[in-house]
Amino acid sequence: MALCRGDANASSCAACVRVAFRAAGQSCPNATGVTMYEDGCVLRYANHQFLDFLSTWQVGELSIKTGWALRSIPAVAVAQFSAAATAILTAVSDRALAAASSSSNSTTNARKYFATGEVDFDPRIYVLAQCVPVLTPAQCSGCLGELLVQIKLQLGTKPPYVTSRVEWCDLRYSVRPFYQGQAMLQLEPPSATPETTRAEKKKTSVAGISVGVVCSLVVLISALAGFVFIRFRRRIKSTKHDNPFKKISRTQCVIFDLTALEEATENFSQRNKLGEGGFGAVYKGILQDGQEIAVKKLVGTAGHGLHQLQNEVLLLAELQHKNLVRLQGYYSNRDHTLLVYEFIKNGSLDNFLSDTREGHTLVWEQQYNIILGIAKGILYLHEDSSMRIIHRDLKPNNILMDEDMEPKIADFGLARLLGEGHTHTKTSGAAGTPGYMAPEYVYHQRVSPKIDVFSYGVLLLQIVTRRRECWSDDSNTVNLITEVWNHWKKGTISHMMDQTLNEDTRDQQLRCVHVGLMCVQADPADRPEISTVIFMLTRDNMELQAPEEPAFFFGSSSYGRNLHPCSRASANTSFVSVEDISVNGVTMTEPYPR
Repeated sequence: MALCRGDANASSCAACVRVAFRAAGQSCPNATGVTMYEDGCVLRYANHQFLDFLSTWQVGELSIKTGWALRSIPAVAVAQFSAAATAILTAVSDRALAAASSSSNSTTNARKYFATGEVDFDPRIYVLAQCVPVLTPAQCSGCLGELLVQIKLQLGTKPPYVTSRVEWCDLRYSVRPFYQGQAMLQLEPPSATPETTRAEKKKTSVAGISVGVVCSLVVLISALAGFVFIRFRRRIKSTKHDNPFKKISRTQCVIFDLTALEEATENFSQRNKLGEGGFGAVYKGILQDGQEIAVKKLVGTAGHGLHQLQNEVLLLAELQHKNLVRLQGYYSNRDHTLLVYEFIKNGSLDNFLSDTREGHTLVWEQQYNIILGIAKGILYLHEDSSMRIIHRDLKPNNILMDEDMEPKIADFGLARLLGEGHTHTKTSGAAGTPGYMAPEYVYHQRVSPKIDVFSYGVLLLQIVTRRRECWSDDSNTVNLITEVWNHWKKGTISHMMDQTLNEDTRDQQLRCVHVGLMCVQADPADRPEISTVIFMLTRDNMELQAPEEPAFFFGSSSYGRNLHPCSRASANTSFVSVEDISVNGVTMTEPYPR
């Protein structure tokens, strides 16, 4: 029996089951009955019929996992946190049961007991509930109820995340998002405790003394409000077509007013400029309510497909993942196109590579978390979002770090917004940054998810070796891929790593290098899918095949592989011309399913 988490897609589900089955054989050799729990799936096999529990239901042995968050909950808020967690856990369990009832038909196997939810508490609480489809509603309810009892025992003593599982059902909560997509259920925080209520009453009694004074001002304020309304009514009508700060209900995307963005960025002052890339410059801004934002001024969109651009921005605003920078809104007309993002205080990953200053040095745990977080963000773009997005420009400058050093991919979807002809150098052809572009994309402009996998492989090698640059214009300088491959073949790859790491951590680091080399293979078919990359990084017992010589390797005699991704490239040309390579004039379209 195998059951994947309800938010998993087909490829990640299959990969999880394969890993669990292989791990079962390695961890429990010669065992005739095994149950394996992975984060994304549960697997059980035995030499006897174990689905006959339908007549005599027993929950079985529980698996409880607890842990601590990066920031603790104040003692005064523990009771409120427990109440909020209990409420959302109960509501999501009920929602999972209701989902199965609405999805079931004449066959029992058609049920899908799965639900997610969150409650707007500080910190926000995320919950997931799921049962095996062959359970009856009463059995699923009883199974989740048993898990909820166990979780309640942990509340207040081991916050703020708990995973409670058996092979038949799963109930867990955390203060960080751990499932894909938006929550199926959202709750408001519970009402205040009696102590809080008494405090509020005391404040109310004090405030009541001022009621008379406040009431005496109501008439004056009303008159003033009427005057303001009449005075500016025409101005509001004249600017109504701009829809300043209009909320789009389905995406919660704000259409900003140009004047507001100019004021927030001090008219796009150079001192507020955060950086500049091929798609435009980014400026820091502060709105009137004090909210910090990042505003990107796009280039190359004036007067072209404005309606289509607005529709695609609204689609991008629906993308929500903890490893993506959130798009908050936009402004566009025939002269300007501005995208408004959340402001990430720690800046880009580029600032932390090769920087040994105090406070900027990354420990291995942070590096590994960044490597894994970027992969999860790419997986969401490729497979789990409402539309498949291929980033095409993954590099350290486009990976931003939040307060908890969680990576967030920026500029996702810009290549899609600006069309196939817009590039890093504002020319037609391949859009991206030299050194991170896959060979089939550089030479033939063939686009597939594997070009992001290649860029990710370069990024991974940079993070492990802490190299800020991955390539050089100097043809005599060895690039990063070449240096890593040379050490890998010689068995001296540890020379490029942190020598202070312990043995366990070094093994994990070596595994990351191995995966990185697999991602930069010359043939796209040899590169793993990003879902497989995540399993290879997180499952130490998963065997990895030996990598072949990577693309853009200097010193190889194999034809085409020793070419630098930007060799003989010109900023004024739309293609990469290389001596001894004939140009094939045939164009090819390679369709692939969603």
